Amino acid sequence: MLLTLSAAISLQAQTPLAVIPTNDSKIVRRWSLPGDPHGIAIGADGTIYVGLAQPQAVVAIDPARGTIKKRVVLAATKELVTMRMSADGKHLYVANGSDESVTILELPDLHVAREITIEGEPIRDALPDPKGRYLFVLGHRVHVYDASGNEELRMLALDEPTAIAATDSHLAVLTKDRLTFYETKGFQETGFVAGLNGIEAALFAGRVLLLLGHDTLYEVSQKTISEPICLPKGSGPQIATLAAPRLLLFAERRCSSSGAFSSADHLVTPASLYGVNAYAVAYDGQSNLLYTTERAGYLTIYRVPRPAVAH
Repeated sequence: MLLTLSAAISLQAQTPLAVIPTNDSKIVRRWSLPGDPHGIAIGADGTIYVGLAQPQAVVAIDPARGTIKKRVVLAATKELVTMRMSADGKHLYVANGSDESVTILELPDLHVAREITIEGEPIRDALPDPKGRYLFVLGHRVHVYDASGNEELRMLALDEPTAIAATDSHLAVLTKDRLTFYETKGFQETGFVAGLNGIEAALFAGRVLLLLGHDTLYEVSQKTISEPICLPKGSGPQIATLAAPRLLLFAERRCSSSGAFSSADHLVTPASLYGVNAYAVAYDGQSNLLYTTERAGYLTIYRVPRPAVAH
């Protein structure tokens, strides 16, 4: 494992983004954002942070003015698959895909504080612990680092994990066909669920675990409930978020199988942006708005969708 500091070029800018006109009533504003937008995160002050894969950069955007406040160009071939905010809002953790690295940026200046390189392991996600103790890095294995990224504390013996989610006390790891739970004091396994295939994104809503696959949404608690969905093609691990403790927001492509959620047993209410080809989504609780990135070159602000009603 290599711990290195990555060179980066920080550019001060107040570059305005081009506004894209739209008649869609769901949209508050849409901007053109060239550069293959990927991961997204919202700062405590409402600043939007977006990872651009071409060229490899992180931009800080003022949502009120639609201007790029700061741009940091990373000096390596990075995909910026996910961007996760630390519990205290002081750091961004960027998973860099085939670059086999994680970049830790200090906020608000976007200074590169640390880079973790795990040779031979494409990094799908880098998830900070909600209590600020750990950083969970998803490569060929799950690597558990201290929150600063200075030291690898342990490695979980699971092959090819596909998604991960964490609470203050538990960690959920998805592999090809199995969900495994760990407690986060000694990282002992506490349970598993078999037969869950193709999971691309995961997050906890309290004690309820939500899993999103290409065509299925699972709710895992005392029992497992599933419903058909249609994730956008090529979407990333940040395709879903919570707008409230029991309201799940995610984007869906148009398809015939998606619709109202039929089960009355749901503990969490799903609500989708239907027909939106998003890569990642992020919710801003202060404005009650949903932000999405699209790899076609858009950053869009949406009104929070309402849950579909079963007839």
